[in-house]
Amino acid sequence: MERIKKTVVQGSLGYLGGILVDNGLEALTGIDFVNGVFEIAGAVLGIANANRDLIQQTHDNIVRSFGKEPVDLTEEEWKTYKRRYPHAAAYLERALQI
Repeated sequence: MERIKKTVVQGSLGYLGGILVDNGLEALTGIDFVNGVFEIAGAVLGIANANRDLIQQTHDNIVRSFGKEPVDLTEEEWKTYKRRYPHAAAYLERALQI
């Protein structure tokens, strides 16, 4: 529950920050930006920031398991990791799509 609360708070703060950036840039430049871009970006960055410890734990687990950085894994090693730790692998894949 604590992780969910932290994620919601960070995502909300990121969203509010995005609103401020959007309105501030529009006021300063007079350019009308696409609505929602900064807000969504802020929320996504806030959520990623709240859960960055999970990404670090996954990285450390891969290094411990295979003795190399995640970027150096072969396709077969990644598939092995995904079979062993499906939830961690899915989370890492989603995080890297950001």
